[in-house]
Amino acid sequence: MKFTTTIRLSIALVFCKLGKASLTDCSKNLAFQLTNLFQLGQIQYDYGNCEVDDSGNGYAAGIVNFCTGTGDAWQVIQLYHEATGNDDEFTQYDDILQKYAEEGDGSTEGIENFCEIWQQASKTQAFMDAQNQIVDELYFNPSQKYADTLNLTLSISRAQLYDTAISHGATESSYSLGGMVKLANSRFGRDIAGNTTALTIGEYKVDEVEWLKEFLNVRAGYSSEGDATNSIYSYTYILEQGEYMWTDKITVLNNRDNQTEISCANSFMPSVPGSSGTSKAKAKSSETEEGSRSSSSRRSRGTSSQMTRDEEEEDADE
Repeated sequence: MKFTTTIRLSIALVFCKLGKASLTDCSKNLAFQLTNLFQLGQIQYDYGNCEVDDSGNGYAAGIVNFCTGTGDAWQVIQLYHEATGNDDEFTQYDDILQKYAEEGDGSTEGIENFCEIWQQASKTQAFMDAQNQIVDELYFNPSQKYADTLNLTLSISRAQLYDTAISHGATESSYSLGGMVKLANSRFGRDIAGNTTALTIGEYKVDEVEWLKEFLNVRAGYSSEGDATNSIYSYTYILEQGEYMWTDKITVLNNRDNQTEISCANSFMPSVPGSSGTSKAKAKSSETEEGSRSSSSRRSRGTSSQMTRDEEEEDADE
């Protein structure tokens, strides 16, 4: 796929003088819309989303495809239990859900009506709050700590770290966000100048856009299909268009590689609490299919105890 390069030098030069900067409300909104487009095929959260994960991680459900086999769905449910005083429909499956989470087991045996319960719970504010909190705790906040450590200043860079955390987790494992950052950093053996912020990578000064390109190359090595690959294509496209700082709207590629415009005039949150927002707030596109959901729009991230076991195995191999 060929892209037309448009260097917005004047904008880049302004932002290269800035220090560490977090995502603004608008740029965070766009980052979340973009990840939702890859994960859910639409720009808004779908709290009641639930189906069998086609990557073998059990049920994938909720706003970022929390999975029963990776542990994050169980963490959402535990938070919900706190809000309900354990008086909710999930409690009947606590033992098996905990077992699947701790063992990284993608089986759906014994929890066949999980999606029905998830969808019903998603109509409550407490369950929506639980989903929002776990996204922040497991994915968004850790991703932005990595961005802070790197002194990333561009919206596109910080948003990409969040998207990677959603797809691969935010631990130090080699195939998670921390491991990918480490590997990308190790590939720089000299100063690389550019028109944006000069990052300090070891003993070298590396232009932020050049660093992001290398990070995307690293991520591509851990992604073969589905939402993660779609994300890499789209972020590469955005880079080639020079859309580094997100202040209003950006043109991206959706899951069918068609150009789609997302804007801060819309929101990643559904307009009606508990709804998917599918009929409203679709990304502006030439397609009739809302977000062109990927045929394999699941992520392979691991969380909690699964990642701990994987990291122990890596240490043993070393």
